[in-house]
Amino acid sequence: MTSQRPLETSLSIGGRPRRGLVLPPPGVGAGALLRRGAIALPGRRGFACRGGSAASAAERINETELAVCCKLQAKRTKEKKRRDSSKQPLVHLQVCLEHQVKFGEHVGIIGSTKELGSWEEQVELEWTPNGWVCQLRLPGETLVEFKFVIFLVGRKDKIWEDGNNRVVELPKDGKFDIVCHWNRTEEPLELLGTPKFELVGEAEKNTGEDASASVTIAPEKVQDISVVENGDLAPEAESSKFGGQWQGSETVFMRSNEHRNKEADRMWDTTGLDGIALKLVEGDKASRNWWRKLEVVRGILSESFDDQSRLGALVYSAIYLKWIYTGQISCFEDGGHHRPNKHAEISRQIFRELEMMYYGKTTSAKDVLVIRKIHPCLPSFKSEFTASVPLTRIRDIAHRNDIPHDLKVQEIKHTIQNKLHRNAGPEDLIATEVMLARITKTPGEYSETFVEQFTIFYSELKDFFNAGSLFEQLESIKESLNESGLEVLSSFVETKRSLDQVDHAEDLDKNDTIQILMTTLQSLSSLRSVLMKGLESGLRNDAPDNAIAMRQKVILSNIIDKWLKLAAYITSDT
Repeated sequence: MTSQRPLETSLSIGGRPRRGLVLPPPGVGAGALLRRGAIALPGRRGFACRGGSAASAAERINETELAVCCKLQAKRTKEKKRRDSSKQPLVHLQVCLEHQVKFGEHVGIIGSTKELGSWEEQVELEWTPNGWVCQLRLPGETLVEFKFVIFLVGRKDKIWEDGNNRVVELPKDGKFDIVCHWNRTEEPLELLGTPKFELVGEAEKNTGEDASASVTIAPEKVQDISVVENGDLAPEAESSKFGGQWQGSETVFMRSNEHRNKEADRMWDTTGLDGIALKLVEGDKASRNWWRKLEVVRGILSESFDDQSRLGALVYSAIYLKWIYTGQISCFEDGGHHRPNKHAEISRQIFRELEMMYYGKTTSAKDVLVIRKIHPCLPSFKSEFTASVPLTRIRDIAHRNDIPHDLKVQEIKHTIQNKLHRNAGPEDLIATEVMLARITKTPGEYSETFVEQFTIFYSELKDFFNAGSLFEQLESIKESLNESGLEVLSSFVETKRSLDQVDHAEDLDKNDTIQILMTTLQSLSSLRSVLMKGLESGLRNDAPDNAIAMRQKVILSNIIDKWLKLAAYITSDT
């Protein structure tokens, strides 16, 4: 009779007993293992017979059990590869193709990676009002080639784009958007976005694995703080003039540099439109960001018009620009990269067209009135804004070491700095205004120097958008006035400040109040006369850029609406 005993531990791999399946070392085949007797199968304890070798015991294993062993081994190997591949950094890429197809046709993307079908099977894009869109997860640090195709569901034939393959080199990781156009295979593919970054502290707890989480904040009124370094005219920081009229989206502070495409609600209805109105709507449909929308207006105003058509072009342009400035028409990033100097240059060209119309021989009073409505909706083209790298203070702020990491990197850098320097728009001023209200809400919470620098940047940004208050606009034209003009300006500022204190004075009788009101009205009239005198002659063809920029500021300071409102305020209590 034979007796059984446990398999010697020396026969197990690694020299120690293991329960269940003991996998073979790499490079050792099944036959060799059988000869060595080194396999202990699941559900069967390894054994050796007294008087026999371990190898002879292993030889009695049936073929079915061996097959199970190999299958389990292959499954484990596959699972390990899957786990390893899941650790590979991925790039999250949103692809948008702007193209119209026939009814029943669909658009797909096909390319060199297995995620794109390895040139065999396309990945279908989803139709949206903003174009054909798909979300891809691609391996990082990869050179990807691809094309778009048009196909019918259930049919194998495809219509391929013309030209060479599109090529994009992906970074290690991150979230990006690219916008493409059918058959423009040579167009540059700019990745709109940034690599992911590690969240720290509370941010990591709050966002978990979603490094692109965002915080939505409604605009708040900016607290009173000094915005003019010399303090001459504007001792308090007022919210921007169109900030109070903002009807666009609430500010979203990004946790990453992912400015999502929020164009789902955009619709263009051209029913019944023709002429300039049709051209404006079609131009807006093709223009996602602010500088392209400004270019649409420049193109319209630079055309030759008869008297009636000119007024129509001015009216449509004024309404369109006003809607953009108040957020009723939204601006979006389009994958391009243009600093604010691009917008400033287009604004200067529009300004020249308006000046030519303003002083034209056939220009009517209605034309003049509408031109005055357009000027406040154009950005400034002062030399500091037409420089190759304008508005650099925010870049310095975003690299400060005296502010929290989350605030610096996740919000100021992504929501304001990067967005402003890629595709500036009125929404950037609103975001800055919200941020300023936030960092000044609790005195002492943030570094005094940081708050001071951010406040100055806010003032600079208002200057760029021509969105400053009356006092801030007057401050900007001081250098254009002679000595007598400066005296008139100073007198108006002084009397206006006295007027502002009337409501808080308890010991003033009615006669004193009327006297202050009349003095302010007289100084207002004198200042306006000074400004009008400087605008008597039209814009010279050879005027230098700085003179043109200053002329814009003088015109803005002299916009009749401001003075009528101020005069109405002055006389309301008389």
